[in-house]
Amino acid sequence: MYKNILITGGSTKISFHLKKLINKKYKIFSPTKKEWNLSNPNFSKDKINLIKKCDKIYLFHSILSNKKHLSKNYKEIQEQLNINLLSTINICEIALLNNKNVQIFILGSESGLKGSFDIIYALTKSSIHKYVEERKIFFKNQQLVCIAPSTIIDAKMTINRKDKNNVKKSINNNPKKRGLYSKEISKLIYDLSFNNSKYLSNTVIHVNGGKFSRM
Repeated sequence: MYKNILITGGSTKISFHLKKLINKKYKIFSPTKKEWNLSNPNFSKDKINLIKKCDKIYLFHSILSNKKHLSKNYKEIQEQLNINLLSTINICEIALLNNKNVQIFILGSESGLKGSFDIIYALTKSSIHKYVEERKIFFKNQQLVCIAPSTIIDAKMTINRKDKNNVKKSINNNPKKRGLYSKEISKLIYDLSFNNSKYLSNTVIHVNGGKFSRM
C-alpha cells in the first residue's frame, strides 16, 4: 500500500534531490505552479482532500522579489503574503486537523531571523517560524518542523538575485566560508522525516554554519 507525500515548490533543487532519496513505496504528489496556484490560499475540495491524505508534507514554495518595498503594488504584496504565508498556514491547518500521523516540514529562511532587502519576504518567513514554534500539534504522532537555511548558493532564488555583492558578503562572513547546497538541505530534511524520532516538533532548525555566533 502506498503512503502519500505532498511536495510544494516542486521545481526547486531541494525538491529534486529529496525525491531521489524517497523510497518508491511512497506516492509523491508534486504539483506545478500551473496545477496548484498557491497565490490563492482558498483551496478546492480536491486539493483539500489531497492534503488530508498525505502523511508527509514538504512545503518548499516561496517567492522573493528583487523590487524595493515602495516599488511594489498592492497586488504584488498580496501575492507574496498568500504564497509565503497564508497558503502554508492553510495547508498545515488542514493537515493537522485531519491526519493524526502527518509530518510537516517547512522551508524557512535566515531572513526570518536577520531580515532581508525584501521586507515582505523577511516578515512572512519570520511569521512562519513563529507559527511553527507556537502551533500546538493535536495528536502525539504529528510533527511540525521548520528548516531555516542560510544562503543556498545553487538555488534559483539566489542565482537570480541582483544584489550579488550582498550574497558574497554573507558567504564571506560565514565561519564555514561557503554557502549551502540544496543537496545538503534535502539530506537533512530526509533524515529528519525518515530516520529521526517524531518527538522533534514545533522547532525551527537554523542551518547557517554558526553565522550568528557571538562569543
